[in-house]
Amino acid sequence: MANAGRKGDEGLTKSGDDSVSIKNGQFESGEMDVAAVILAGGRGRRMGGRNKALLTYGNEPFIRRQCRLALEWAKEAIVVAPPSEELLQAVCGLGRVRVVPDEWTGLGPLAGLHAGLKASSSPVVWALACDQPSPSPEAARLLGEKLAAGTHRAAVPIVGGRTQPLHALYRADLASVCGTLLAAGERRLGALLEAIAWTGVPEEAFIRAGIGLGFATDVDTPEEYRRLLKDAAGPDD
Repeated sequence: MANAGRKGDEGLTKSGDDSVSIKNGQFESGEMDVAAVILAGGRGRRMGGRNKALLTYGNEPFIRRQCRLALEWAKEAIVVAPPSEELLQAVCGLGRVRVVPDEWTGLGPLAGLHAGLKASSSPVVWALACDQPSPSPEAARLLGEKLAAGTHRAAVPIVGGRTQPLHALYRADLASVCGTLLAAGERRLGALLEAIAWTGVPEEAFIRAGIGLGFATDVDTPEEYRRLLKDAAGPDD
């Protein structure tokens, strides 16, 4: 984890009070003003060219499931992807969902996050990847407590010893930092974490709070997708 000692692990903070008052205009009535941003503009090369946002799980497309779950906490869901009839149909009827394109097309997740941060009317963004079928509002709230408790610009899960820059919270004003990095030729989300002060939330904190770690599961390949469906079906009779 780049700069973990300076900007990550040293930023581990104690959970704030469950009811967070207004702080710098960012919190209201004990809840964080947050928009979910789902990055869905990838080409799915490792999935054989299939659009991962449209894979189904629990009889609904990933993207619809993600928006539905994210909206249990977030004020709105912003899907960053080239608009398509299939994608729009997948989220039809949910309400509080917008689809916006990348400004820096074809430049990966940093460009997607940049577009979502710019599109957000909320001061905090909960960033997700479209291949994470089980986003957790409870995990996001815990990240929000950590972000509210300090002056960090992002709160990032650390699961299995790995930083998870997606399913993380970011201050929306980081759009300008993302733009500067993209203009310099960067494409990595890790480059953003290298440039800012962020707080890491270890998996033990989620476990202590009774929050499962399935939110960190992503589905990149056909084999991983088959495993997801098999696990959901349960043991064979």
